[in-house]
Amino acid sequence: MSKKLYLLIFLAVAFGLRFYKIGAHGLAGDEKYSLFVSQFTAYEGNNQKDSVRKPNSPYFTPKEFWSKKSTADFFDAIARLDTGNGALYTFTLHFWSKIVGLHDADLRLLSLLFNLATILLLYFFVKVHFKDENLALIAVFLATISPFYIAYSQIARNYAMQFFLVLLATHFLLLGLRNSNRTNLYFLLYGITALAAELCHISTFPIFLIHGLFVLIYYRKISTILRFGISMVIPVLGVVLWLNSDGGKWLIDYVNNSVKTYNLLAQTQPDEFLSVATPKNIVKQLMHVLSAMYITADGLYSQLKGLKNFLIAIISIIVWMIVIFKVKNEKYRIITLISIFITSLALYSVSNFHFFIFCINLSLIPTTYYFVMKERDFEIRKLWVLLVLSSILPFVFLVVFALQDGNTFRIIPRYVGYSYVFNIMLIAILFWRVYRFKMILKYWKLLGFAIQLFFITLLIFDLYDDKAPRYFMNFPEPRQENPYTFAADKILKIYAKGDTVLYPSRFDSTPGGKFMPKYSVVDAQLVNFYLPKDSEIIQRVNPNEPDKIVLKRQSGQEILIFDLKGTKYRY
Repeated sequence: MSKKLYLLIFLAVAFGLRFYKIGAHGLAGDEKYSLFVSQFTAYEGNNQKDSVRKPNSPYFTPKEFWSKKSTADFFDAIARLDTGNGALYTFTLHFWSKIVGLHDADLRLLSLLFNLATILLLYFFVKVHFKDENLALIAVFLATISPFYIAYSQIARNYAMQFFLVLLATHFLLLGLRNSNRTNLYFLLYGITALAAELCHISTFPIFLIHGLFVLIYYRKISTILRFGISMVIPVLGVVLWLNSDGGKWLIDYVNNSVKTYNLLAQTQPDEFLSVATPKNIVKQLMHVLSAMYITADGLYSQLKGLKNFLIAIISIIVWMIVIFKVKNEKYRIITLISIFITSLALYSVSNFHFFIFCINLSLIPTTYYFVMKERDFEIRKLWVLLVLSSILPFVFLVVFALQDGNTFRIIPRYVGYSYVFNIMLIAILFWRVYRFKMILKYWKLLGFAIQLFFITLLIFDLYDDKAPRYFMNFPEPRQENPYTFAADKILKIYAKGDTVLYPSRFDSTPGGKFMPKYSVVDAQLVNFYLPKDSEIIQRVNPNEPDKIVLKRQSGQEILIFDLKGTKYRY
């Protein structure tokens, strides 16, 4: 079977894994923000004085709700709701939704396609720069089955697009560093792609600092440094212009205010993912992110609770490394290593299989160092270093963010998700090198990879059931299908002329501030996104009802459309 056919099979499987149940769970959290901004609609209706926020009438129709919007409305919507972040994605989603529609699966399909593009680009990236098609296929296989990538392919948010752009920018950078006839063109494309990535999410900037460090380590020619510096003018200037536009000018203020809010919550209502930024809490959060960001360790976070278990794993690996490098007799070495492993299993108090996988992951650290030091091809060694820098340094930035903020909120997977593709490549190379390594101990690592593959399968099923680890969000109980599409469908079925649809009003938090509205219109907005744009259905918000969507007949009879039950169905 040709390698191109393997690639096509992997892409087909990747599509199937990502498309399955893509619309099964309602839009949650920031996904709703993507919906609002992509439709140029301000959350709570600031730019809807002709519909949900009429100054002289509480009544409105879907036709009024869908009144024509302009670019100014886009700026207003993104500045008020999305902090001015992710502009390129939501603007792209605006046109995408005009083609495919606004239902959950329709919106999320854009992320799916960008993730498939990432997998395809990953294949060419490894093939071109590492010059090994087998290695490229291994990397593609890992990306295909990655629960992390499957999760972000089913989220209507900017991250999948951002991940693709970061890999594309890195590709252009490496092509530009070859000093070919197209060097200037590649650096220009690098700068443009870097700007696109930043306009997907401003948190991407660490990867470009890493690129700069890589250039300074290996390419210290004045001409190369100048080309890199000039190319970086494009994203810097572009971001500055955006931050001075109506859509982005509140981003810094918003971040500063959110830091104060999260600090207050960390002090008064701490939880597993938000706490004061002490060394202990930072390490705890990092363990969760590290587990999610490496496919060989995915899912381990929930299994590695307890200082004793962690210390046993660390000590056993240190002893393993000492034995491997100091004991020369192969027979004694294997007997000693097996003895250490059995002793550790006996002391470990959780799943022995997970302990084994954890040990294998820890052993990959010195294994990486070994292969880097043994690499004779200088060009490949440079790529090793780039992967290691791109894999490790983003976590350093997370720690810096936490210490700067005073809380652990920003120590989450999505803020370093752009580095996941480099982790995939690093794991693929390690697997391929270990597989070809002439040493009996390689079978222990290969066994660990095989066991982890089984757990990855279980993680994928958990993801489909909305019970996976917190890649993006997590919920006390699995989400149902979008309640607002259900409400819209029911309204269309039973509405008759003379009826009125009444929406509840519930603020996510206690309203405050000089210009805050007296009641919320978000539930009304979310239902209207799924009603026909030319509909004349009469609607209004009932400020005294917090949860129930009701249809009121002309006779006075009230029919319950849907009970949102507080936060239960407001994902």
